[in-house]
Amino acid sequence: MFIGCCTYSVREYIGDGRIDVLSFAQQMAELGIKGLEYNDNYFESWEKDYLDEVVASAARVGGIMTQLTCGGNFCSDDPQARQANVDMIAGRLRAAAYMGFPTIRANLGGMEDESLNGTVGVERSVEGLRKLLPVMRETGVKLNIENHGGASLWGDWILKIVLLTDPEWVGTCPDFGNFPLDCRYRELGKVFPYARHVHAKSHEFDDEGEDVDKDYGRIIRMLRDIDYDGCLCIEFEGPGDQIEGVKKTKALIEKYL
Repeated sequence: MFIGCCTYSVREYIGDGRIDVLSFAQQMAELGIKGLEYNDNYFESWEKDYLDEVVASAARVGGIMTQLTCGGNFCSDDPQARQANVDMIAGRLRAAAYMGFPTIRANLGGMEDESLNGTVGVERSVEGLRKLLPVMRETGVKLNIENHGGASLWGDWILKIVLLTDPEWVGTCPDFGNFPLDCRYRELGKVFPYARHVHAKSHEFDDEGEDVDKDYGRIIRMLRDIDYDGCLCIEFEGPGDQIEGVKKTKALIEKYL
Protein backbone atom coordinates (compact mmCIF):
# COMPACT_ATOMS: atom_id res chain seq x y z
CA MET A 1 0.00 0.00 0.00
CA PHE A 2 1.10 3.54 -0.70
CA ILE A 3 -0.29 6.98 0.08
CA GLY A 4 -1.97 9.27 -2.41
CA CYS A 5 -4.21 12.32 -2.35
CA CYS A 6 -7.10 13.56 -4.46
CA THR A 7 -7.58 17.09 -5.76
CA TYR A 8 -10.86 17.28 -3.84
CA SER A 9 -8.90 17.34 -0.58
CA VAL A 10 -7.57 20.80 -1.51
CA ARG A 11 -10.73 22.10 -3.19
CA GLU A 12 -10.57 25.49 -1.43
CA TYR A 13 -7.00 25.97 -2.62
CA ILE A 14 -8.14 25.14 -6.15
CA GLY A 15 -11.17 27.37 -5.82
CA ASP A 16 -9.14 30.46 -4.96
CA GLY A 17 -6.30 29.73 -7.37
CA ARG A 18 -3.53 28.80 -4.92
CA ILE A 19 -3.38 25.34 -6.53
CA ASP A 20 -4.59 24.13 -9.92
CA VAL A 21 -4.51 20.80 -11.72
CA LEU A 22 -1.09 21.59 -13.17
CA SER A 23 0.49 22.45 -9.81
CA PHE A 24 -1.22 19.75 -7.75
CA ALA A 25 1.50 17.13 -8.26
CA GLN A 26 4.23 19.53 -7.15
CA GLN A 27 2.26 20.46 -4.02
CA MET A 28 1.79 16.80 -3.15
CA ALA A 29 5.47 16.04 -3.77
CA GLU A 30 6.35 18.73 -1.24
CA LEU A 31 4.21 16.81 1.27
CA GLY A 32 5.90 13.51 0.41
CA ILE A 33 2.85 12.13 -1.45
CA LYS A 34 3.29 10.37 -4.80
CA GLY A 35 -0.16 8.93 -5.53
CA LEU A 36 -2.28 11.38 -7.53
CA GLU A 37 -6.04 11.23 -7.98
CA TYR A 38 -7.61 13.93 -10.12
CA ASN A 39 -11.28 14.92 -10.03
CA ASP A 40 -12.54 15.56 -13.54
CA ASN A 41 -14.53 18.69 -12.61
CA TYR A 42 -11.26 20.60 -12.03
CA PHE A 43 -9.93 20.00 -15.54
CA GLU A 44 -9.86 23.09 -17.73
CA SER A 45 -9.93 21.12 -20.97
CA TRP A 46 -10.06 17.60 -22.40
CA GLU A 47 -7.87 18.51 -25.37
CA LYS A 48 -4.71 16.44 -25.68
CA ASP A 49 -2.39 19.43 -25.23
CA TYR A 50 -3.85 20.11 -21.80
CA LEU A 51 -3.85 16.43 -20.82
CA ASP A 52 -0.19 16.27 -21.86
CA GLU A 53 0.56 19.15 -19.50
CA VAL A 54 -1.13 17.36 -16.62
CA VAL A 55 0.86 14.19 -17.29
CA ALA A 56 4.11 16.14 -17.59
CA SER A 57 3.45 17.96 -14.30
CA ALA A 58 3.14 14.61 -12.52
CA ALA A 59 6.14 13.08 -14.27
CA ARG A 60 8.40 15.97 -13.23
CA VAL A 61 8.00 15.03 -9.56
CA GLY A 62 7.75 11.25 -9.96
CA GLY A 63 4.02 11.22 -9.27
CA ILE A 64 1.90 8.12 -9.82
CA MET A 65 -1.38 8.58 -11.69
CA THR A 66 -3.77 6.47 -9.62
CA GLN A 67 -7.35 7.35 -10.59
CA LEU A 68 -9.43 9.80 -12.58
CA THR A 69 -12.55 10.46 -10.52
CA CYS A 70 -15.68 11.35 -12.44
CA GLY A 71 -19.22 12.39 -11.70
CA GLY A 72 -22.18 10.93 -13.52
CA ASN A 73 -25.67 9.50 -13.06
CA PHE A 74 -26.64 6.14 -14.50
CA CYS A 75 -30.07 6.25 -12.86
CA SER A 76 -31.95 9.08 -14.55
CA ASP A 77 -35.55 8.49 -15.59
CA ASP A 78 -34.65 10.01 -18.97
CA PRO A 79 -33.20 7.35 -21.32
CA GLN A 80 -31.42 10.03 -23.36
CA ALA A 81 -29.78 11.41 -20.22
CA ARG A 82 -28.62 7.91 -19.29
CA GLN A 83 -27.11 7.42 -22.74
CA ALA A 84 -25.43 10.83 -22.55
CA ASN A 85 -23.92 9.76 -19.24
CA VAL A 86 -22.59 6.54 -20.79
CA ASP A 87 -21.07 8.57 -23.63
CA MET A 88 -19.45 10.97 -21.15
CA ILE A 89 -17.93 8.15 -19.08
CA ALA A 90 -16.68 6.49 -22.28
CA GLY A 91 -14.85 9.72 -23.05
CA ARG A 92 -13.35 9.78 -19.56
CA LEU A 93 -12.16 6.18 -19.97
CA ARG A 94 -10.36 7.14 -23.18
CA ALA A 95 -8.87 10.27 -21.55
CA ALA A 96 -7.73 8.16 -18.60
CA ALA A 97 -6.04 5.71 -20.93
CA TYR A 98 -4.29 8.54 -22.77
CA MET A 99 -3.00 9.94 -19.48
CA GLY A 100 -1.91 6.63 -18.00
CA PHE A 101 -4.54 6.17 -15.28
CA PRO A 102 -5.27 2.49 -14.55
CA THR A 103 -8.76 3.24 -13.24
CA ILE A 104 -11.57 5.75 -13.13
CA ARG A 105 -14.29 6.17 -10.53
CA ALA A 106 -17.70 6.79 -12.03
CA ASN A 107 -20.49 8.01 -9.78
CA LEU A 108 -23.63 5.89 -10.18
CA GLY A 109 -26.04 8.60 -9.09
CA GLY A 110 -29.48 7.75 -7.76
CA MET A 111 -33.21 7.72 -8.32
CA GLU A 112 -35.44 10.69 -7.64
CA ASP A 113 -37.55 8.24 -5.63
CA GLU A 114 -34.87 7.02 -3.23
CA SER A 115 -36.86 3.89 -2.40
CA LEU A 116 -36.00 2.64 -5.91
CA ASN A 117 -32.22 2.97 -5.60
CA GLY A 118 -31.69 -0.68 -4.65
CA THR A 119 -33.88 -2.02 -7.46
CA VAL A 120 -34.35 0.21 -10.50
CA GLY A 121 -31.22 2.20 -9.68
CA VAL A 122 -29.11 -0.94 -9.49
CA GLU A 123 -30.65 -2.27 -12.71
CA ARG A 124 -29.96 0.95 -14.61
CA SER A 125 -26.40 1.07 -13.28
CA VAL A 126 -25.78 -2.47 -14.51
CA GLU A 127 -27.29 -1.61 -17.89
CA GLY A 128 -25.07 1.45 -18.31
CA LEU A 129 -21.89 -0.24 -17.10
CA ARG A 130 -22.44 -3.17 -19.45
CA LYS A 131 -22.52 -0.69 -22.33
CA LEU A 132 -19.13 0.59 -21.17
CA LEU A 133 -17.42 -2.80 -20.88
CA PRO A 134 -16.21 -2.75 -24.52
CA VAL A 135 -14.59 0.65 -23.92
CA MET A 136 -12.90 -0.63 -20.76
CA ARG A 137 -11.54 -3.63 -22.65
CA GLU A 138 -10.47 -1.43 -25.56
CA THR A 139 -8.64 1.08 -23.35
CA GLY A 140 -7.42 -1.25 -20.60
CA VAL A 141 -8.84 1.14 -17.99
CA LYS A 142 -10.96 -0.34 -15.20
CA LEU A 143 -13.91 1.33 -13.51
CA ASN A 144 -14.46 1.59 -9.77
CA ILE A 145 -17.67 2.13 -7.83
CA GLU A 146 -17.48 4.16 -4.63
CA ASN A 147 -19.91 3.81 -1.74
CA HIS A 148 -21.38 7.19 -2.50
CA GLY A 149 -25.12 7.11 -1.90
CA GLY A 150 -27.88 6.50 -4.42
CA ALA A 151 -27.50 3.15 -6.14
CA SER A 152 -24.17 2.70 -4.33
CA LEU A 153 -25.55 3.32 -0.83
CA TRP A 154 -24.97 -0.20 0.51
CA GLY A 155 -22.33 -2.84 0.05
CA ASP A 156 -24.77 -5.49 -1.19
CA TRP A 157 -26.01 -3.17 -3.95
CA ILE A 158 -22.46 -2.41 -5.04
CA LEU A 159 -21.54 -6.11 -5.06
CA LYS A 160 -24.61 -6.94 -7.15
CA ILE A 161 -23.59 -4.34 -9.73
CA VAL A 162 -19.99 -5.56 -9.82
CA LEU A 163 -20.99 -9.21 -10.22
CA LEU A 164 -23.67 -8.52 -12.84
CA THR A 165 -21.23 -6.58 -15.04
CA ASP A 166 -17.71 -8.06 -15.02
CA PRO A 167 -15.56 -8.03 -11.86
CA GLU A 168 -12.44 -8.19 -14.01
CA TRP A 169 -13.23 -4.66 -15.19
CA VAL A 170 -15.66 -3.24 -12.63
CA GLY A 171 -14.42 -3.04 -9.05
CA THR A 172 -14.78 -0.83 -6.01
CA CYS A 173 -13.34 2.34 -4.56
CA PRO A 174 -14.23 1.94 -0.88
CA ASP A 175 -14.47 5.15 1.10
CA PHE A 176 -13.60 4.92 4.80
CA GLY A 177 -16.32 7.35 5.81
CA ASN A 178 -19.35 7.11 3.54
CA PHE A 179 -21.09 4.17 5.21
CA PRO A 180 -23.03 4.94 8.43
CA LEU A 181 -20.94 4.58 11.56
CA ASP A 182 -23.11 1.86 13.09
CA CYS A 183 -22.42 -0.52 10.19
CA ARG A 184 -19.28 0.99 8.66
CA TYR A 185 -16.85 -1.90 9.16
CA ARG A 186 -19.35 -4.56 8.15
CA GLU A 187 -20.16 -2.75 4.91
CA LEU A 188 -16.50 -1.97 4.14
CA GLY A 189 -15.73 -5.66 4.59
CA LYS A 190 -18.20 -6.46 1.81
CA VAL A 191 -16.64 -4.16 -0.79
CA PHE A 192 -12.95 -4.43 0.15
CA PRO A 193 -12.36 -7.71 -1.78
CA TYR A 194 -13.04 -5.88 -5.06
CA ALA A 195 -11.07 -2.74 -4.17
CA ARG A 196 -8.66 -1.28 -6.72
CA HIS A 197 -8.40 2.16 -5.13
CA VAL A 198 -9.32 3.33 -1.64
CA HIS A 199 -10.44 6.72 -0.32
CA ALA A 200 -8.95 7.39 3.12
CA LYS A 201 -11.69 9.82 4.14
CA SER A 202 -10.90 12.04 7.10
CA HIS A 203 -12.69 14.78 8.98
CA GLU A 204 -11.63 15.81 12.48
CA PHE A 205 -8.80 14.54 14.67
CA ASP A 206 -8.39 14.11 18.41
CA ASP A 207 -5.35 15.07 20.48
CA GLU A 208 -3.61 11.80 19.54
CA GLY A 209 -4.07 12.45 15.84
CA GLU A 210 -6.79 9.82 15.41
CA ASP A 211 -9.84 10.48 13.25
CA VAL A 212 -12.67 11.03 15.70
CA ASP A 213 -15.19 8.68 14.06
CA LYS A 214 -13.11 6.26 11.99
CA ASP A 215 -10.74 3.60 13.32
CA TYR A 216 -7.89 3.84 10.83
CA GLY A 217 -5.95 1.03 12.50
CA ARG A 218 -8.89 -1.34 12.16
CA ILE A 219 -9.58 -0.37 8.57
CA ILE A 220 -5.96 -0.74 7.45
CA ARG A 221 -5.77 -4.15 9.16
CA MET A 222 -8.85 -5.18 7.21
CA LEU A 223 -7.11 -4.14 3.98
CA ARG A 224 -3.98 -6.07 4.93
CA ASP A 225 -6.11 -9.15 5.56
CA ILE A 226 -7.25 -9.15 1.92
CA ASP A 227 -3.71 -8.35 0.64
CA TYR A 228 -4.74 -4.98 -0.76
CA ASP A 229 -1.61 -3.38 -2.25
CA GLY A 230 -2.96 -0.27 -3.95
CA CYS A 231 -3.31 3.40 -3.11
CA LEU A 232 -4.66 4.77 0.17
CA CYS A 233 -5.82 8.06 -1.26
CA ILE A 234 -6.42 10.89 1.20
CA GLU A 235 -9.80 12.57 0.88
CA PHE A 236 -9.90 15.23 3.58
CA GLU A 237 -13.33 16.75 4.14
CA GLY A 238 -12.93 18.29 7.57
CA PRO A 239 -12.87 21.90 8.74
CA GLY A 240 -9.81 24.10 8.84
CA ASP A 241 -6.88 24.42 6.48
CA GLN A 242 -6.99 21.63 3.92
CA ILE A 243 -3.23 21.23 3.49
CA GLU A 244 -2.96 20.76 7.26
CA GLY A 245 -5.80 18.23 7.06
CA VAL A 246 -3.92 16.31 4.36
CA LYS A 247 -0.78 16.32 6.51
CA LYS A 248 -2.66 14.98 9.53
CA THR A 249 -4.31 12.26 7.46
CA LYS A 250 -0.97 11.24 5.96
CA ALA A 251 0.55 10.98 9.45
CA LEU A 252 -2.38 8.86 10.62
CA ILE A 253 -2.04 6.45 7.69
CA GLU A 254 1.71 6.19 8.24
CA LYS A 255 1.08 5.34 11.90
CA TYR A 256 -0.62 2.10 10.83
CA LEU A 257 1.36 1.27 7.71
